[in-house]
Amino acid sequence: MPSFISVSTAAYDGYGFDVILPSLAQCGVRNVEFAFIDGYVEAFTDSDFTEAFAGELKSEMQRHDQQCRYFSGHIDLGIENAHSKLEARCRFAASLGASFVITNAATRERAETFFAQADTLAAIAENYGLRILLENPGNGVPNLLDHASDALRLLERLDSQAFGINYDIGNLLAHRPAREPLEDARAAMNIADHFHLKPCARREGGIDFVPLGAGDVNDTALALELLRQNKPFSLELPFRLHRDANAQPWRDEQPLPLDVIESRISCSLMELSSLHKQLTTNQ
Repeated sequence: MPSFISVSTAAYDGYGFDVILPSLAQCGVRNVEFAFIDGYVEAFTDSDFTEAFAGELKSEMQRHDQQCRYFSGHIDLGIENAHSKLEARCRFAASLGASFVITNAATRERAETFFAQADTLAAIAENYGLRILLENPGNGVPNLLDHASDALRLLERLDSQAFGINYDIGNLLAHRPAREPLEDARAAMNIADHFHLKPCARREGGIDFVPLGAGDVNDTALALELLRQNKPFSLELPFRLHRDANAQPWRDEQPLPLDVIESRISCSLMELSSLHKQLTTNQ
């Protein structure tokens, strides 16, 4: 697979990284996106982001010929203590070898605080040699980045060296269900630095997350376009996660069996491999 494709650890919610990284390696994954996202994975605190822990993860990646360029550590950058929370994530991500930290911008009610401290946040990221990629959320709460049309207006007010966009088509389905997902994603194509593919299936009372090619949105069409443009993206496949009718996340009581996770990741990668082969054959 092309080197600009990563797979998120969110698929393995409930497992330790001593299981996750070798399992991803067994699936053929070399580019790992670590996911430390409240509500998506088991509880953690900022105190977990230690140099020692980062060193353990980096050593484990090296054993499996893996690397990390993207780190997902979502917070609302409009909260008062965003600078300290962002610094903890940036320090950790840099120790893993990452170049980008993916997070949210801010709810609209916190916009003033976000813009007031944006330069401080930018300086923190730059100090660790990272860029901040702002992601459109999926929880239905009005945000500075609700959809692709918001991206340019947002970036115009920020330091372009420090801030970019991570567009998540799966989040749009829950966050702004009235918008046409593929049309919105294509509008983001020339704006976003990175994409998340998070295939979704509407169920009675909410949304489930499924392998690539099994969702209600034609994610494979978007994947094909991303591959054609060599646009970096990650498969973020949080199979244990669901969203209710109000777009709020909830998780299955127990982790999914490891073989089920591996099967779904492998199916998704096979779909990508088929698309990539289709492109190279036609060139």
